[in-house]
Amino acid sequence: MKPNDTFSRFTKASEPVRQRLIWRGYGEPGSRKTSFGLEAPGPLVIFSFDKGLEGVVERYQEHKDIYLKEYEWSPTEDLSQEDAQALRDEFIGDFTHALAHARTVLIDKETDLWELFRYAEFGEPNDAPRNYPQLNQRYRKYMNMPKALNINFGVIQGMKNEWKTIQKRDGGGEKGASTGRRIPQGFGELEGMVHLDLHHTGHSLRTWAIEVGKARGPGGQEIADTRLGPDEGFEGITFTEFAVLVFPDTREKDWA
Repeated sequence: MKPNDTFSRFTKASEPVRQRLIWRGYGEPGSRKTSFGLEAPGPLVIFSFDKGLEGVVERYQEHKDIYLKEYEWSPTEDLSQEDAQALRDEFIGDFTHALAHARTVLIDKETDLWELFRYAEFGEPNDAPRNYPQLNQRYRKYMNMPKALNINFGVIQGMKNEWKTIQKRDGGGEKGASTGRRIPQGFGELEGMVHLDLHHTGHSLRTWAIEVGKARGPGGQEIADTRLGPDEGFEGITFTEFAVLVFPDTREKDWA
């Protein structure tokens, strides 16, 4: 084999640095998850499933182009699997269109979107076997699509109580019990798929902060894993301020 052909079966890494944020934001209500996303540059498209934009989006709509798409998603006994499939397909069409035209795309909340995809795949909860590998593969496809583009992409997750299985004291089997912890609620693989994993804490009307877990980007190593310390995190930080930490060679005006 000729020396120049040694690595001919591979593609040499030569990817340019893309100035964009791809993140998951999770936290309790009022922790400024949506506001952080709305501070990203426009045109911005936000997909809303929880009717939580009133009183928030108004603060930003005069300063940039923000486009909304709200979905009526509330599983009830009257909702058929076909209804969920139609709504899922509507979202897919809207989402792919937004990726082609927006500078920032935000999903609020991904918790509800993941529930919609599951309902469309399996119908209402039942004991029938479920092909989760097929569903997961389909969902990953759409969550990964923004990575091929030069856009900002954020997904917001709510929180839920963590439960574990414990052995009953009387030896009568197992039962579920709360651990007392609150954990993100939504597609479980998102933490590994995004470039930045952000835990929003505090309250938007008082003091808020962002604890950073995973962080990719030129400045990622400097800000990663701030959640490991009890008093760590970035207090009162905005999207543009945070973006400059991830990309130290940029300025806030580059993210306007």
